[in-house]
Amino acid sequence: MLNLHLPIAGLIPSLILLAAVSIGYLLRKRRGDRSPLPEKLLRPAGYGLQRKLEGLNDSFNFWFMGAFVFSLLIAVFPETRPTDAWAPLTSLMIFGPVAAVCSVVALRQLYKIRAYRRGLLGEQAMAELLQPLFADGYRIFHDISGNGKWNIDHVVVGPAGVFAIETKYRTKRPGRNGGPDHKAMFDGNRIEFASGDYDAEAPSQASRNAQWLAVELSKATGERVTVRPVVALPGWWVDRTAKSDITVLSGKEVADFIAKESAKLSDKVIQQISYQLEQRCRDVEI
Repeated sequence: MLNLHLPIAGLIPSLILLAAVSIGYLLRKRRGDRSPLPEKLLRPAGYGLQRKLEGLNDSFNFWFMGAFVFSLLIAVFPETRPTDAWAPLTSLMIFGPVAAVCSVVALRQLYKIRAYRRGLLGEQAMAELLQPLFADGYRIFHDISGNGKWNIDHVVVGPAGVFAIETKYRTKRPGRNGGPDHKAMFDGNRIEFASGDYDAEAPSQASRNAQWLAVELSKATGERVTVRPVVALPGWWVDRTAKSDITVLSGKEVADFIAKESAKLSDKVIQQISYQLEQRCRDVEI
């Protein structure tokens, strides 16, 4: 019986923690706790990915705990039937498939968590690289929600117009034939990386985002608004071999590229556009 009691005792801290979290949530809800801030905050860079990561972390913890508990039951069950020679096999047949499913789902969630973390890091890095534009009278908005489960990573509004920026965080791999690993090439249709991998979706995604935003802002302001699509690749050197309506830049190039563009918008139109974007982005509750 001692062998049985030890695994059960090992679950007690987890059960206490679960109870404490649940009771704390219920108490806060009963007290009616709420934020002292009078209004919602603007979305920070990568806000959508942060929300997804929170859900994925909770999901990973759930499935990981399931894998742990059912694996524990595989070992504990035979101890409850010391005279049953078939107990180990029965335990494996009953609890093994469940433990396997929990493990596979937890592993998949872990892969998603790692991918979203990389994306979040890229958007945060790009937000930092855009900060010099504030001094030139530009406003920057992050994580603009579209009509559906998608978003525009960054939107810059200022004298030179409106720019919809799609940030792509791409890990580096050894270059082909021993070449440099930091270069990317845009041929007007797709982005090819040093390792030989390519991305044909990012440019078209940036174009779709810009077109959608242009329509939305034009309807909201009553002015014809043009939005320029930009793909930003933080940490990469980008060679452009063909002209395109879509601009693909390294992360460090974006702010200088926008700042050097000629003025096109009046202060009134900039304020109108900024107001509409702020309404879409000011939804973060504390």
